[in-house]
Amino acid sequence: MGKKYKYETHLHTQEGSACARSSGADYIEPYIQIGYSGLFVTDHFWGGNTAVDRSLPWDIWVENFCKGYEAAFSASEEYNIKNNLKGTEKEFKVFFGFEQSFQGDDYLIYGLSKQWLLENPQVANMTHRELFKAVNKQKGVMIQAHPFRFRQYMQAMHQHPLEVHGIEVYNGGNKPIENQMAELYAQAFDFPVTSGSDIHGTGTFFKKEGMPIGGVCFDEPLKSIEDYVNRIKNRKGIIIK
Repeated sequence: MGKKYKYETHLHTQEGSACARSSGADYIEPYIQIGYSGLFVTDHFWGGNTAVDRSLPWDIWVENFCKGYEAAFSASEEYNIKNNLKGTEKEFKVFFGFEQSFQGDDYLIYGLSKQWLLENPQVANMTHRELFKAVNKQKGVMIQAHPFRFRQYMQAMHQHPLEVHGIEVYNGGNKPIENQMAELYAQAFDFPVTSGSDIHGTGTFFKKEGMPIGGVCFDEPLKSIEDYVNRIKNRKGIIIK
């Protein structure tokens, strides 16, 4: 069996997510140590538990929101340059995404860039349907995160099978039954699937009991966020449980 390339798809930083405990830069070394080839920073966006003050002007809000991703990207570039990995299959990649919430329902968005956010302030208050259409227009992908997770702060769970591209069927922060229900849902509607750790701090790597780490594995390294979107839509990845 040839080399496999593993990527974390669901990760939060303290710069962008109020519930996170580590900077984006702190994640690079731990993920390299466990054999990953890259990660996606998916901080909580406007509708979720964002760390950024919503009273800020939109452009400043976006700049602050993206600091976690940019810290992770800078740290990965430093590592790649120091180890002469730029442009090679061993280059550690960092990609941008975000997690938007609608009354407890959470969606991982890949394919809307920082520049697109700056140019489209209306995204903060888009409905689920409006966001889905915007993601489609940009040829991105909208994945429902942990669709059957239930916590005390939530009033209900909602599914939108006609307005989502895929389902996160494994989430490291879920109970086993919640992941099982997500997998059955994806099978019933024949959705593309993903897996992610939903990690909020590097300390979980070093606890004695550890943390269930998720992600998506590919036979070839990812070249870009567009490459990832196309592979997920074409069901090319293998989920990590």
